[in-house]
Amino acid sequence: MTIDQYDGTRETVRDAQSGDTHAADMFVRQFERLVWWTVRSFRLPDADAEDVVQNTWLRVFEHLGEVREPDRIGSWVATIARRECLKHMRTGRREVPGLELRAEQLDDERAPHPERVAVDAQMIDLLWQHVNSLPGPAREMVVALSGKDAPAYADFARRKGIPIGSIGPTRMRSLRKLRVSLEGHGLGAHAWH
Repeated sequence: MTIDQYDGTRETVRDAQSGDTHAADMFVRQFERLVWWTVRSFRLPDADAEDVVQNTWLRVFEHLGEVREPDRIGSWVATIARRECLKHMRTGRREVPGLELRAEQLDDERAPHPERVAVDAQMIDLLWQHVNSLPGPAREMVVALSGKDAPAYADFARRKGIPIGSIGPTRMRSLRKLRVSLEGHGLGAHAWH
């Protein structure tokens, strides 16, 4: 995900760096799906995933002032999320005397290989490029209704002032357009495995 994919992200990062809480909230909203996607790729239990997401945002805001290249902010946030997952996998379990070696072996088995992490990051970037190529309302609907905290259709319809019955069909048409766009660039479902 690059800065150009989000209007105003560079300014949002700068404002958040200067302590603007509204900008910090906007920053979190822009990248929370990326953080959740990254954490979910480690297949942690829900409670552990929630802890890792919280720790990721803590680390992001602890070091946000150090960011020199806002254009790479998406990759930077994803890297922090991956590191927090690995850290949790190494230290998040209860200690059982005599099982230290086995725990380290499990960490190695469950941690994604660096090549896979790099490919996943590229695929995320490509996916966001295609999502961002959707028309504005379609893009907004797909993004809003795809996250862990997606609103109910009734809430989304009320907020947007649209009939609730139009949401499902409109969302499906948008997802089909996205799939056709991805497949047209050689990124069919087989490319994600």
